[in-house]
Amino acid sequence: MRRLWSWYAVLLLAACQQQESDDLQRWMAGIRQRHHPKPVNLPQAARPAEFRYQAGERADPFDLSKLSTIDAAAISNTPQPDLRRPREPLETFPLDSLHLIGNLRRGKDVVALIQADKLIYSVRIGAHLGQDLGKVIAINDKTVDIDEWVADSTGGWVRRQTQLVLQERK
Repeated sequence: MRRLWSWYAVLLLAACQQQESDDLQRWMAGIRQRHHPKPVNLPQAARPAEFRYQAGERADPFDLSKLSTIDAAAISNTPQPDLRRPREPLETFPLDSLHLIGNLRRGKDVVALIQADKLIYSVRIGAHLGQDLGKVIAINDKTVDIDEWVADSTGGWVRRQTQLVLQERK
């Protein structure tokens, strides 16, 4: 058995030695002789003209107040929602994910039943819901009227009226 292993070792060493007549080596040498990389001559880039900023009567390019088109004084005089009041549980849900299930009446007191995430909440007039600072202003038999505050592009607030409608099942 030792003799067999020693023959294997001799064959492996012979196979690992580089042979001069190897076809691959000759082919690679021929390719290297025929193909030489040629350097590409790129034109020299022109130097840009130097510009030195002289403030003088020109506007300051680093003045951030020039970038803002929002007039802070005008915004402070417009109606705005109360952003400091504590949030209610239904204000974490978008309005389109809330479903009006029905309402309950006892005398003049009306309560709307609204489903959100498989839970049912009772909502009275004046309650807040939806992510646009919505406030319930009326509860009818098949609708809940909501007054929302939406931020506009000028930084002010705009009121928007919307409704939750009873979705009857067939």
